[in-house]
Amino acid sequence: MQAKKNKTNPLIMGIYNITPDSFFFHNNKSSLGIFNDIDYQYADIIDFGCESSKPGAKPVSEYNELSRLTNFLDKKHRFSKKLSIDTYKPVVARFALENGFNMINDIKSGGNNDSMLNLAAKYDCPIVLMHMKGIPANMQDSPYYKNVIDEILTFFNYKLKIAKNLGISDENIILDPGIGFGKRIEDNDKILLNIDQIKQLGYPVLLGLSRKSFLSIDEDSPEYRLPATMGATVIAIQQGVDVLRVHDVEETYKLISIINRISSHKSEISEIVYS
Repeated sequence: MQAKKNKTNPLIMGIYNITPDSFFFHNNKSSLGIFNDIDYQYADIIDFGCESSKPGAKPVSEYNELSRLTNFLDKKHRFSKKLSIDTYKPVVARFALENGFNMINDIKSGGNNDSMLNLAAKYDCPIVLMHMKGIPANMQDSPYYKNVIDEILTFFNYKLKIAKNLGISDENIILDPGIGFGKRIEDNDKILLNIDQIKQLGYPVLLGLSRKSFLSIDEDSPEYRLPATMGATVIAIQQGVDVLRVHDVEETYKLISIINRISSHKSEISEIVYS
C-alpha cells in the first residue's frame, strides 16, 4: 500500500467495531449494528473488527467472529472505501478477502506460524504488521522494556525478513508499533516521538492512538479523550505518520486539512526569504 507522500497528509483509517465489548463505539452505533456511511466519507480505509483487542479483552471463537462478519456482509455494499479486516485469525481473514475486503490488519503480525503472512502473499494484499507484547488479555500486566524503540525495530526486522521470504511485496507491508498494546504510558510517548526511526525501515507506518488510555487526563473515560487524541495526532503528523487509525474520521480529516492549509504557506515564506 502506497501511503500519501505528503508528510502532513496521512491516510485515514476509520474504525468500525462489530463487537459488543470494544472500549469505544463511534457514537455508540457499532454495538447496535447501526451506522451511517456519511460518518466515513472522509476515510481512505475502513477497518472492521469482530473481536475486541482492548486491554483485558477475552478472545472470541472463530465461529463467533465469522458470524459477526457474516451478519455485516449484507450492509457492505453501502461502503465504497477500501475495506480492511482487523483479525489475527487466518480463517476469518480469508473469508473477508473472498467477500470484498482488500486488506489485513493483524495485531499478531502474522502469528507464530506465519500463516497470516502466507495468506497475504497468496492474495497479494496489504497487511499491517503490529508489535504487541503478550495478548490483549494480559498485555498490560506490568509490561517492561529496556528500550522500547530498539525492541520494536528488532521485532519488525525479524518479521520483515519472513514476509519478504514468503513473497510479500514491499508495497503491501505497513508497520504499526502498537501503541497501547503491551506498553506503558512512557513507552507510548516514546513511540510517538520516534516514528521517524521506524520509518527508516522503509515502510509506511500506521498509528492507532485514538482515545487510548495513555491519553487519559484525570482518569477520564474514552468518550472524553477527543481533545487529547487530536493533540497527539498533531504530533504524529509532524513525525511523518503515514496512516492514522481513528474513531473520529471527520474530526481527523478537518485537523489534517487545517494543518495542510497553514503549512502550505511555509513554501511561500521560504521563496520570499531566499529569493
